Amino acid sequence: MIMHREGRFEKSMDPDAAEYTASLKEDIKLFTAVVQVNIAHVQMLKQTDIVEKSDAEKILRALSELQEKDPEKLDLRPELEDIHMVIEEYVKNKIGEEAGGKLHTAKSRNDQVATAIRMVLREEILEIQTLIVEFIEEMIELAEENTTTIMPGYTHLQVAEPSTFAHYLGSYIQALIRDFDRLEEAFAITNRCPLGSCAFAGTGFPIDRNLTSNLLGFAEICENTMDATSSRDFALQTMSNLSILMTNLSRLAEELILWSSTEFDMISMPDEFSSTSSIMPQKKNPVVAELERAKCGRTAGNLVGGLNIMKNLPQAYNLDLQELTPLLWDSTEQTKSSLNVMKKMIGKVKPKPENMRKNAVKGFATLTELANILVLEAGIPFREAHKIVGQLSSLANEKGKSLENLTIKDLNSASEKVLSEKIDISESKFKEALDLDNCVESRKVLGGPSPQSMEKELSKFSERIKKLENDLKEKRDFISRSLKKLKKSN
Repeated sequence: MIMHREGRFEKSMDPDAAEYTASLKEDIKLFTAVVQVNIAHVQMLKQTDIVEKSDAEKILRALSELQEKDPEKLDLRPELEDIHMVIEEYVKNKIGEEAGGKLHTAKSRNDQVATAIRMVLREEILEIQTLIVEFIEEMIELAEENTTTIMPGYTHLQVAEPSTFAHYLGSYIQALIRDFDRLEEAFAITNRCPLGSCAFAGTGFPIDRNLTSNLLGFAEICENTMDATSSRDFALQTMSNLSILMTNLSRLAEELILWSSTEFDMISMPDEFSSTSSIMPQKKNPVVAELERAKCGRTAGNLVGGLNIMKNLPQAYNLDLQELTPLLWDSTEQTKSSLNVMKKMIGKVKPKPENMRKNAVKGFATLTELANILVLEAGIPFREAHKIVGQLSSLANEKGKSLENLTIKDLNSASEKVLSEKIDISESKFKEALDLDNCVESRKVLGGPSPQSMEKELSKFSERIKKLENDLKEKRDFISRSLKKLKKSN
């Protein structure tokens, strides 16, 4: 019978029940963090004289040795239940029951696992934020090359107004920066130490929670001991943020898929991120983008699963929480892999400027600008200008005319139908309004698609990225320094 059952039960756990409740496979990811938590805890027990120095040092030597081992080669019998008991069993077998049995003094698996999850998750968040920054850098570089690459902008997936490829990429850069910012808050909430909460009511031993928190590189302590062990909202918040991030990536992936199709033909997807058909040799399938689109649903499903696990759970700790953690790690892994391939792929996407321009012309993308010019030059209300230009669009479709073939005569025909009179606008102003380049150039508004506006915006993005990189480095360095001190003190 395993150690912690001996006092309470006369019988060993049913083998199937032991297998059912064990979390050893999932706990492997926590191994290093759990060992570090134990080291910090024993250091604290030693410094507060809760455990004799000689016994504490024996435990620390065993933990130091354990830290170098492959966790998958340890004793992982299901009856040990989890990685926490595997580690305790190892220490006891190594140095004996008398000293090894003191490892668990003033500590519960409840606060230990909560601490380890937070330690691993904060590293996952930092890694994801780093990938976001790298992805943004690739997009900035591509955007800088395409500030004058005219393309149609869409609403309702119908050609709306002319824009540029840089302006389009800038919309996702801005969204990704928001994704980074959301994860900043998730990191701050995650980076709080639960250790010392024990099961949920703390302990009567004179422990020092500040000491263990500092040794493990946490920024704050999660003070209320009941909340510290039973809450997983920090995980749900991260999963929610990752789901939003993956939704943004999915939208980008969907558009890359559409635009690389024969019907749109506005970009060429890189061969390295495409596949072909086993039967249709001409096919170039955007399989990486397709999988990214699908994985968004996976992370959203993990979030919904996590919310359903947490709902209606009474305080404090319940084993239901064990089912949430694999969903969390799956979300972080799917997000990391998606960002990694997307950042590699986006830099190799090749726009097709001629086809982009043709699609903008085909969709009469500058007619909104023509309506604006009618307001400015002819002094008519916008709603009347809207009707005239709408009528012009209908006439053009009826006659099979393209944007480039429209004349002032066509405009006057439309005006006579709407206002019963011709419109007072010169031929040159009419042609200027219909010109794609002039239209984009006129959109000098802050954040607009004009080359000047985009150059300023991309410069701001680059400055922001430098700051984000510095912030990430500071966080990593702080945690790294703390854990190095922990290792040296062992």
